[in-house]
Amino acid sequence: MDSSEFDVRNAIGLVRRQIWLIVSTVLIIVGLAAVYVFLQTPTYTASTLILVDPRQKNALDPESQMSLLPTDNARVESEVEILKSPSTQIQAISRLGLIKDPEFGVKLSTVDRLMVFLKIKTMENLLADTDAQLRAVLARFSDNVSIARRGLTYVISVSATSADPAKAALIANTLSSTYIDAQVDAKISNALSVRDALNRRLAQASTTINENENRIDAFVNENIEKVSNESTRADITTMRANLEALKAESVSAQSLQTSVASLAANKDWDGIAAQLRSDTITQIKAERDKVLADIGSAAAGSARESNLRASLAQIDQRLTDQVNVELGTLSDHVKTAQQEQDRLRASIRDTVLSSNLSNDVMVKIYELQQESTVAKTLYQDLLQRLRGVETQADLQLADSRVVSSALPPDAPSAPKTKLILTLAIVAGLGLGLGLAFLNENFIGGFTSDQQFEAVLGVPVISSIPLLSRAGRSITERAQVASELLDHPLTAYSESIRRIRLGLENILKRKLQDKNREGGLIIMVGSAIPGEGKTTTAIAIARAFAMSGKRVLLVDCDLRRPSIAPSLGLTPESGLADYLTLSLDSQSIRQFVTKDKVPGLDMIVGKNSHRTSTDSLIETAQFNLLMELAKERFEIIVLDTPPILPVVDAQYLATRADIVTLVVHWASTSQRDVRAAINDLRTTAGDDLPIAAVLSKAELGVGSYRNKYNSYYYYAPES
Repeated sequence: MDSSEFDVRNAIGLVRRQIWLIVSTVLIIVGLAAVYVFLQTPTYTASTLILVDPRQKNALDPESQMSLLPTDNARVESEVEILKSPSTQIQAISRLGLIKDPEFGVKLSTVDRLMVFLKIKTMENLLADTDAQLRAVLARFSDNVSIARRGLTYVISVSATSADPAKAALIANTLSSTYIDAQVDAKISNALSVRDALNRRLAQASTTINENENRIDAFVNENIEKVSNESTRADITTMRANLEALKAESVSAQSLQTSVASLAANKDWDGIAAQLRSDTITQIKAERDKVLADIGSAAAGSARESNLRASLAQIDQRLTDQVNVELGTLSDHVKTAQQEQDRLRASIRDTVLSSNLSNDVMVKIYELQQESTVAKTLYQDLLQRLRGVETQADLQLADSRVVSSALPPDAPSAPKTKLILTLAIVAGLGLGLGLAFLNENFIGGFTSDQQFEAVLGVPVISSIPLLSRAGRSITERAQVASELLDHPLTAYSESIRRIRLGLENILKRKLQDKNREGGLIIMVGSAIPGEGKTTTAIAIARAFAMSGKRVLLVDCDLRRPSIAPSLGLTPESGLADYLTLSLDSQSIRQFVTKDKVPGLDMIVGKNSHRTSTDSLIETAQFNLLMELAKERFEIIVLDTPPILPVVDAQYLATRADIVTLVVHWASTSQRDVRAAINDLRTTAGDDLPIAAVLSKAELGVGSYRNKYNSYYYYAPES
C-alpha cells in the first residue's frame, strides 16, 4: 500500500514539476496536427456493395445450381483478388477516361520536372512512354480504391476516394460494373471456346460421315453389276441413276445458296436478282432503283431526300427479308434433296441387302453401314452439345451482382479532424510524459534519495525543503541563513540537523579504526553555481556549533565570496587578504569573525578576487591556516567554489575528511553531478567520503516528512 501511494505521489509530482514541458509538447503536437488538417484537401469516399453468389449460374438448368455450393470461402476471396487485379482496374480506368483526368491522370514527378528543366529529357519523350503513364495512373487509382470482404459474408465492399464526391461514387460504380461485365465476358469466352472445339470436332465427324457414305457408294458402284447379276434385280441400276441426279441437284442448290448468301452479305441486289430469277425480288429491286434515281435528283439535306432515304431503308429491309425467304426455300430444297438421297441410298442398300448376295459382299456392306451409323450417332451428339453451348453463350449470367450502388457522400472521409486532433492530444500527452520522465530521470535533475543513490551510488543524507522566501537577493539569502536560528522546529531546521547526524555517522565509520587528532574538515560544494551551497554550509556550521562543537566556517570561494553577504556582514578584510600577506599565527585572529551562535567562528571573504585563485589555495599561508584550525576547532566547514567551473574545489577536496555535495532538487542535470563526483574522486581518491544533500526540494503536501510538519513546527509564543 505504501509503495503504491509513493508511486502515485511521485507521478503527480513529476507532472507538476514538468507541467510546462508537457503542455508545450501537447500544444506543439496539436498545432502540427491542426496545420496538417488545414493543409489537407478534403477527400470523399463512396462504397458499392457486391454480393457474390457462390453457385454457378445456369439459365438452362436452374435446378442444378443448388448442388454447386462450395465448401469454403476461397471463391469469395478469389473474387476480391480479381477486383484488385490490374486488368480489371485498367478496364475501369479506360471506361472512366482517367488517363487525362486532372486528379488521377498523368503527372510529372519532381525528378521528371528537374530533368526537363536541365534538358536531360524532353517533355515529348516523357509523355511518349504510354506504359509508364498507364502504370502511374494505375498506381494512383489503386491507392484510392479499397476492396475488402465484409467479415465472413459473401458481400464485397468496393470503396473509391476522390476530392469530388460525385467522382468517388462514379469510380466505385464503374469498377463494380467493369468487374461484373468481365465476369460475364469470361463466361461467354469459355462457352465460345467450347463451341469452337465442338465445331472442329463436328467438322471431323462430318468428314467421317461423308467418307463412310462415299465408301458405301463406291462399294455399291464398284459392285453394282455383280450385285445386280447375283440378285437378279434390275431396279437397282435405276435407283442408282436417280441418286446421282439428286446429288447433282443438291450440289447445284447448295452452290446457289452459298452464292446468294455471299451476295446478300454485300447487298448486291443485282447479283441476287440474276442468281435467283425471282419476280418478287426483281420487282422490289425496280422500286429500289427508282428511289435511288429520285434521291439523286433531290436536294441534299431536304425533307424529300430524308423521306426517300427512309423509303430506301424500308426497301432494303424488304429485299433482305425476301432474300432470307428465298434462302430458306433453297435450304429446304437442299434438305429435301438430301433426304431423298438418303432415302434412295437406303433403298439401294435395303434392296442390295435383301438380295441374295454372297457372304463376302454382305459382310463388307454390313461393316460399312455400322461405321456410318456410329459416325452419325457421334455427329448428332456433338451437334446437340454445340446447340446447348451456343444457347448458353447467349444466356450467360454473372455470379455477382450489385446490391447497393455508391452514392455521392455528403461529408468528407478525410482528413478526420476530430480523430486526428484526439490522437494528437493523446500522442502529445504520451510524448510529453515521456520527455518529462527523461528530463527528470536522465536529462534533468534528481527528485528522490533513492534515485540519486541508484544512479550515482552516493548516499543522500538529507533533503532540504524549499522555503517560500528563498531567493537570490541578499535579504532573501539572509533569511534562509537565519532559518535555523529563527525557526528551529521547522522541517527545514530538522533537515539541517539530519545533515549533521549523517555527517557524524559517516565520519565515525571512517575514523573508528584510525588514531586521528585535530578537527575534522567538512567540504561543502556543488557541481554548478546556484545550488544553495553557501546557505547550506552556514546552516551546517551553525548546527554543529549549536550541538556544542567548536566550529570554524571558512569561505573558500575566493572569486565570489558569499558568506558575508548572506549574513549581512561587511568585513574589513577577507581570506584572500590573509593569503596574500605573510602573517604569523597570531595575526590570523584579525581575520576571524564571531557568529551570533556561540562556538562558531568564521573567516569570510571581502571582495571578489579577479586573478587566479587556485595558487592561493596551495600556499603555505593556507596550509598554516588549516593546521591552526584543526588544532583549535573540532569542525572546520569549507564553503568552496562550484566544482565544475573552477578547479579550486578539487584542490580543497584533498584536504577534506568528507565532502557534502549540494544538489538542487529536480534541477541540476545528472551529467553535471556525475562529472563533479568523478572530478572529486580523480583528485582526492576513491576513499574520500561523499555525502549528497538535495536542496530546495519540493516535497509537496503528500510528502512523508510534510505529513509531520505540525510536529516539527510550533507557532512562536506570544
